[in-house]
Amino acid sequence: MNDNRNTLALIAAAAVLALVLGFSYGATFNGGCEQIKDAPFGCIEWWFSRYQTLLAMFGAIFVAWLSVQPVLKQLKLSSVQTAVALQQVHADREKRLENWLKPELAALEKLSEDLARGYYEREDDHGVLPHWVWDMNQTVDSTRDRLIRRQDRNFGPAEITGARQNLIDILGRLSKCMSDYNGSVYADDPEYDLSDDDRAKIDAAEDAAQKDLPIRIDETSVAINKFGEVVAKDLRELRMRRRFYDQMLASADLSRPEVE
Repeated sequence: MNDNRNTLALIAAAAVLALVLGFSYGATFNGGCEQIKDAPFGCIEWWFSRYQTLLAMFGAIFVAWLSVQPVLKQLKLSSVQTAVALQQVHADREKRLENWLKPELAALEKLSEDLARGYYEREDDHGVLPHWVWDMNQTVDSTRDRLIRRQDRNFGPAEITGARQNLIDILGRLSKCMSDYNGSVYADDPEYDLSDDDRAKIDAAEDAAQKDLPIRIDETSVAINKFGEVVAKDLRELRMRRRFYDQMLASADLSRPEVE
């Protein structure tokens, strides 16, 4: 920074000297110096007498420029320090999102694949499908509970929180549908003293669940994909911001030790 200031000072001095020589030459060319040729300093004295206001203005501008350099340097230092802090914030957040949400996304994508493939491979096997639905219901409930714990910790920005809550709600509907799908298991259990009206409601819910299950599975897959898109978008934005501050620091004139 000092080298730059010295260079600029030399340039300014050279400019002032050029002005002096230029005006002196102009005065000589116009015959102005002939009028004061007997003066102690000749043409230079005439030039200073005629252009002292202009010279004073240039001098004041130069002094003002020199005086604001420390302020500008401090402002630049502050901006670089802010960039360092923001770079660290975005880098930490990016790392947390990758460490926390990428495994979660991988588990959700596996759940989506297991639901779609498992159902469509067994939909015509009515002896196996109810058992598969029972097992997957436990997996869905476990996944939903994990997402609820993450939601309670309020991890992630508003967009991720909203997409996660939507997924939690959809998994809740899928879980209820799967539970209703095997409702007759409870109706046939002698431990449950159910009235005919209760049995009729359970049978109706089971029939509805058998029709709704593929819809709920597709709805869950869409919600999982949407959640993944929101996470990917937030990660891209974080990387863009972090790279912006990386470039800002890389192009800064101040050295890193000065910033720290």
